Parts: sequence; structure tokens; C-alpha cells
Amino acid sequence: MKKMILLLAVLMLCPVCARGQNPVLLHSHNDYERVVPFWAAYSERFDSVEADVYCIDGTLFVSHDRKDIKPERTFEALYLQPLLQVFRQNGGRAWAGSEQTLQLLVDIKETTEPTLGTLVKLLSAHRDVFDPAVNPYAVRVVMTGNVPAPADFVKYPDFIFFDGNLELEYTPLQLQRIALFSAPFYKYTLWRGRGRGSKAGWEKVMDAVGKAHSQGKPLRFWGAPESETVYHVFYSLGIDYMNSDRPDECALFYRSNSALFEE
Repeated sequence: MKKMILLLAVLMLCPVCARGQNPVLLHSHNDYERVVPFWAAYSERFDSVEADVYCIDGTLFVSHDRKDIKPERTFEALYLQPLLQVFRQNGGRAWAGSEQTLQLLVDIKETTEPTLGTLVKLLSAHRDVFDPAVNPYAVRVVMTGNVPAPADFVKYPDFIFFDGNLELEYTPLQLQRIALFSAPFYKYTLWRGRGRGSKAGWEKVMDAVGKAHSQGKPLRFWGAPESETVYHVFYSLGIDYMNSDRPDECALFYRSNSALFEE
């Protein structure tokens, strides 16, 4: 009851409820920090997983900080090979007999190059898994972090998409390469999942939602609190991605309360 009262209080502060036609999408934030990277989120049928990468001597390593890099934790071992495996097993799809697709968000932690060029070379050998023009069920590869300037998007193959910045203006052609918009939640509101928050903060949140949706793109907030109350509020406000550091709890919540989130 307390959670429902809080939810209603928050929604009363918002100028509109922007739940669009799409269901909530689940994103495994910093997925490589799970006990079992990739597979934990995959088993819960997450829509998106995130890997932070560093390029060292031509090899992509997965880690949040350079100092924590371990020789065995390569992008190829933790993500490329598992993805190739499931696509082989499932007839060219992420899940057998399912039209659900998977997004791979790759966070470039240092300079754009040579990191992005190395990734492109690695994935280009498997277009049937990573290129939607070859396979409509292919993994959508999205670059975030130190991405190239929008004018340089055309330098990379069409199967490489980019994470958008709400503060930038994109040309129509550049916008075609944007897969989603991501933004730090704390930049818009200081609400941490408790209390009502401020009306001004919620108005900023809704402005961000509206700006992303007006360009035909989904929105993901990072740096946001995570709880059952937050799951409810984000869904009700039309925030497309639930950025989760607790994939098992997040998936269980939405699965257990599926009737609440039916369109």
C-alpha cells in the first residue's frame, strides 16, 4: 500500500504519463560484473546487455577500470563466443522460435580508436549474427561512452549504431544511426526512490522522455535508483529501459507482475 501511495504521489507531480506502445525493456547495466556475465541476463531474457571495453595491443578486454583488467576476461570470451553459440543453437535467433531481439551496448572506456575499429573487424566476420541487413533477428550493436562525433558515424558500417545524447542535435541521416538515448538520471532529478521528489525535477524527466520519443527513439536513464517502486514509476512515465544492476530481481518483478504491465 505504501508503494502504491508513493507511486500515485509521484505521478501527480508529473505533467503527463507517457507510457508508449512498447513494453518495458530490460537492460543489464555493467553486465560483466555479474557472477556469470551474459548468461545470467540472457537466461532472464533481457533485451540488452552492456560491456565496457578497453583495447590493448589489438585485444578487447572487458572491465570497468583499466587497473582491474584480467587476461582471461576478453570481449571475445565473455560476449562474442556466447552470442555465436546461442545463434547457432537457435537457428539464427537469440532465442529459438522467438522474434525478440537482443541489444549489445558496448561502452568505449578510452579513445574511440583503435577500440571501435577493432570491434568492427571482430564483428564483421559474423554478419549473420550482428548485421540486421543480413539477419533481421541479428544482435543490435550499439556504441556508447567515447563514441565518434555524429559527423563521423558514416565512417563505420551500417550495422554499428550509437547511443544518443539528448543535448546534441542530429541530422536525419545521423539519427538513423542512433539506437536509443541515454542520460544520467541525477542530472534531471535527485529523487532516489523515496518520497515524492520535486515537481521541477519530474518535469525535467518528462521533458527528456518527450525529447527522445519525439525523435522516435527509446530512452534509458543510468545512475538511477533501483527498487520495485522505481520499476513502477519508470514504466508509468514511459521510460523505455529499466537500467538494472539486479537482473534476477528485476526480471522476477516484471514476470511476477506481468498483468500490471499489459498494454
